Parts: sequence; structure tokens; C-alpha cells
Amino acid sequence: GGAAPTMDSFRAPASTWGHEMKNYEREKRRVVDEGLMRGQQLRLPKGVVQQQERVFDPLLQRFRDSGVETHQRLAEERERVAHLNRAQDIQIVRSQPYNIVNHSSKLEALAPGQDPMRLGGQPGHGTSGEGCRMSEGRPVPPSTYTDYNIVSNLAHDIHHWQKPGERPQCKERDATVRKVPHFTVKDFDIVTNRYLDAHESKLANEKHLSILEATHKFSKSCKFDPVSQQFNDPRMEERAKVAMDAREVESTMRCDAQLPPSYKGKLSNHYGIISHEAHNPEMLHMLETLDDERMDRHRNRYIVEHNLHVQDVKYDHVTAARKMNRIAPDRFEEPKRRGYDIIDNMSHGRLLHKEKQLHEDFTMKRLTPWERGQQGLPREPTMENVQTIRLDPPGARGLQSSSSAPHLGGSGGGGGRRRAEALGSGASSASVPSMRRQSGGGSERAAARSLSSGALAAAASRPYALPPAPAIPGHAVGSVF
Repeated sequence: GGAAPTMDSFRAPASTWGHEMKNYEREKRRVVDEGLMRGQQLRLPKGVVQQQERVFDPLLQRFRDSGVETHQRLAEERERVAHLNRAQDIQIVRSQPYNIVNHSSKLEALAPGQDPMRLGGQPGHGTSGEGCRMSEGRPVPPSTYTDYNIVSNLAHDIHHWQKPGERPQCKERDATVRKVPHFTVKDFDIVTNRYLDAHESKLANEKHLSILEATHKFSKSCKFDPVSQQFNDPRMEERAKVAMDAREVESTMRCDAQLPPSYKGKLSNHYGIISHEAHNPEMLHMLETLDDERMDRHRNRYIVEHNLHVQDVKYDHVTAARKMNRIAPDRFEEPKRRGYDIIDNMSHGRLLHKEKQLHEDFTMKRLTPWERGQQGLPREPTMENVQTIRLDPPGARGLQSSSSAPHLGGSGGGGGRRRAEALGSGASSASVPSMRRQSGGGSERAAARSLSSGALAAAASRPYALPPAPAIPGHAVGSVF
């Protein structure tokens, strides 16, 4: 018959780990979220708030619509007049019905020519009733507030200035019994300071009570001894020790109950943390093996991240080269031909004595008619058209000799770096020419294949220097290729 559990009750921390798992399973599988049972929320169309803000002009402090402004002003004037009328009525009722400065009637408009103090009401509310003013005035208050003559100390029915039949009657009052406070009655002599009876026994009892009172006060104010770090009462000290031991045992048991099953087999349970004596050598060996495997997995993560970083750097370089190849060289020919900057009117060039230095662009130049005519003709092979790829022996390429992570390898790092340089030089030389220059590459490759092996050997024996591959940003070794 209790209230139904809510989503917050399932998410609240439970007493044990098992209860938390049950609550989590029930919340994810069987409980329907409260938000799904509610209706659709009200939609606020776009522009409604801005439209409402435009109704009132904050600068002129008035509504933009003249009809709304007129209606609002009439309502404000009507409420102001009604409020002032109520305030005037309250002031007339609570204060005088006339002006205290010029003594003019505040009710002249309602009762012209009449006395404002005699227009009804109750005495004490600003008016004196509906009666007319009397020549006698108000009755004289009594001359005394006592029921006897203060000179002769006789009652008014005996000594009074009126005749006996009209004298005020005195009210008979009975005298009350005087009560003496108990603290004024003492059971000892104030001169000799001795009890009136049984002085010795009362003195001994008083001394014993004083000792008990002092003991009670000391036990309340000084329960704990800060020097010995113990309670002054042995019984309280024993109870405190028992409570602390029980609390420590309870905390330990609660902590063990909330631990998951996988946490209960911790490393310190299988050997002595003080004597380092192994209680379960098989379990210790298994835990060490698991740690080594976890370290290997963690190391593989950094290797994969390094390889992905190298690929990203290579992709960025290729993308930058392609962007430069997409830019037309005619864009920079006009400033070169003009010879000066049209913004600051300073001449420029490639010489140092010019006013403004002209930096060379990195775009691919257009082919001249002569170069376009020489595209289909065979030409002598050069070292730029020859790419050499060195292959490793089988089984030599592994994680220690990976070109993407040379800093993780030992002796195989140099081979990986050489392979990266060889591949990088070929990739860089192949990615530089544009698509327009490679249109006639088929005939060139056919002519190159027809050359003799002696020509290739002679060309390979010539001294040449390939351009170095771009380095990895942030690392001193390796190549992006």
C-alpha cells in the first residue's frame, strides 16, 4: 500500500553492490521513464517573443497601438481616482472631519453648512454623534478615585459633602491573609550561624551533599582526561572501547559487502604485506601475467596512435600540395608584370635593392608551346624517372622494425627509416607533377621500357641527390611517408 517507486529511488545508492546491480537492471529493462507518459510540450512559434516585445515602446513609455494606449490610460485614471477616494474616506473616519489648518469642513460637498462633528458616527471616530451641541458641555469627571475621604480617612457614606441619601456607597473589601515567603523563615540562628536543632547531624549531611554535588559537576565538565587520553570513569572507558571496536568491525564488514566480486581477490590477500610471504604463489603468478598482458595492450595503443598520426601528417602534406596545384599561375602573373603594389604604390622585384621584395609563388607553371610539343617524344631516361624500392628479407618486418614507429624498435629502426626514405622519395617525386604534365606519360613509359639494361646501369651509376622527405612535426626521426 505504499507509494510507487520513482526513477530517483532506483538511482539512489543501495546498501550493497548486488542491490545496485538489481536496481540498474530494473531501471533499464522494466521501468518506463516518466517523460514518456507526459503530453507534448507547448510549442512557442518563432517570433512570438519578439512580437510581444514590439507592443510597448520602452523609449516613449507608451503602447504603439493608440487604442490600447487610450484604454490603458482610462483604466489607470479610474483606478487612481478610486484609490484616492478610498484614502480620503479612511482619513475622514480615522481622523478629524475638518482641516486642522484652516478649520474648514472636509464634508462640505456632502453636507453644506452643517457641523462636521455632528453628522453621525460614534464618539472617538472623529464625530460626536447626531445630537446638537449643548451649552453645558461634557459632564465633569469625578474629583477623586478613592471611596473614602483622604483627609479624615472616613468612608464617603459618613464624611461627604452631599446629603446622606445621595452619597456614594462604599464597597466592602475583606482583608486578605498575608503569606510569608518560605525563604524568609530560617532554621538557623543568624547570629551564631548554628542550626536550631540537630546541628551536628545536619552539618554532616550538608558536607556529604556538597561532596556529591562537586563530584557530579566534575563528572559532567571533565569526563575525558587529555593527558592519559582516557575517561575518568572506568565504566565509561570500557563502554567507549567496546563501541569503537564494534564500529571498526562494522565499517570493515560494510566495506567488504559493497565490493564487487572482482575486487575481493586483490593482490594483498595472497601474500603478507609486512613479511612478504606468499600465501598463494599460483594466484600471484597469474596476476603478474595479467599485468604484463595489460602493459602490452597499452603499448600497442601508443603504436597505433603514432601510425595514425603519421598517416594524418602525410594526408595533410598531400592535401596541401593538391591545393597548391589547383591554383592557377595566372593569378600571380599580373602583379609580376605590373612591377609595383597597387595598395602602397611601392615597386617590387626579386632584387634586394628594390623597395618591396616579391616572393615567388608555389603554383605549377603552365607549359609553353615547346614543352607541350615535346610531350609525345621519347627522351633519355634520368634518375628522376627511376624509383628504387628495397625489400626486406621475409620475416624481418615486424613491430620492432616498423617504419611508422622507429623509436619503439631497436636494431630494426634503421632499416625501417631507410625504407621510409626510399618510399618517401618516390612518393614525393611522383606527387609533384600535375595531371596536365602526366597526360603523355604512357608513351614516355613505353620508351623507357625499350631502353637497354646498360643505359639503366649507366644512369644508376651517376651521382644524384634525391630531395629529403618532410620530417614529422614534433619528432626528430622518421618520415611522413
